[in-house]
Amino acid sequence: PVLLHLIFLRKILAHKTALILYINVVNNLTYTMNKRYILIILILTFSQSYGQYDWTPGKIILNSGKSLKGLVKIPLTSGSFIELKSTKIQFRKDEKSKKFKYDSKTVNRIYFSTFDKDIGFYEYVWVSKNKMALFKLIRNGKVKLYTRTIKFIENQFENKQFEQNEFNKPFSKNKYKKAKEYYIIKSGENIAIPIIKEKDIMLFKKENLRLFKKKALNYFADCKEVVSYIENDLYEDFDISQIVEDYNLLCE
Repeated sequence: PVLLHLIFLRKILAHKTALILYINVVNNLTYTMNKRYILIILILTFSQSYGQYDWTPGKIILNSGKSLKGLVKIPLTSGSFIELKSTKIQFRKDEKSKKFKYDSKTVNRIYFSTFDKDIGFYEYVWVSKNKMALFKLIRNGKVKLYTRTIKFIENQFENKQFEQNEFNKPFSKNKYKKAKEYYIIKSGENIAIPIIKEKDIMLFKKENLRLFKKKALNYFADCKEVVSYIENDLYEDFDISQIVEDYNLLCE
């Protein structure tokens, strides 16, 4: 019964109405100090979303067992199977020190301001038979959920009138954007598969939501509870994090 109550409570908190009520409670706190702590947590959470793609204090654990503490920089890739730029991790002891590069052959894990040894770190994951990519582990269990940030070029016309060039053709403008990707892998599997690509959602949300649900129903078919939740729309759109958490809790 306690487990069911916890699951039910988590479902409630996943909805926007409950989130609004929660915010109102926070705003009505008597002590201003509590508000400051919450604000600091929110700022740190947001800043770390993309912070690791610049020089950030961290720790690299090598396959040899050796630890390297200093400044770490993770490459921001295009997410394609053919990368034109280096995808190696950069490390230096401090801002004035020499830079060193490491890859999947030498790196085991990378930590950035995380206190949990079982989650929140970065590691290389197989995404095909011949390629590994660097991801952040955000859910751990029978199913692991990974995320990474990619950059891509969005081709946009500068305005609705389409600015004309000297050849009397519309002049397009390339714009760099960032988006997150989510990959999942189940115990016994060797290759992680993409489950969500924000880049695609930006273009065709409705169609991608339908495909996401179809893929999730197929992947988590061995867990009747999660299948029931998905079929009855108990999850927020694209809430793969909650789906994986429920699967690991109910069907592991």
